[in-house]
Amino acid sequence: MNLPKLKGIMREKNRNYIQCANSIGKSVASFNKRMNGKIPFSIVELEDLGNYLEMTDTEKIEIFLR
Repeated sequence: MNLPKLKGIMREKNRNYIQCANSIGKSVASFNKRMNGKIPFSIVELEDLGNYLEMTDTEKIEIFLR
């Protein structure tokens, strides 16, 4: 997973950890652990986050599958 690129998209869309955590139904602490690679994201969480950030399918592949 390309976390720096994901963080860049979050900045571009002016979305913070609180908003993104809410979009996938997780606490901010849990989202933070996922963003720091301590807990893996589930496929459903990644899909929800990608949709919330209005990412294209290409962006999702580049960020989530690399």
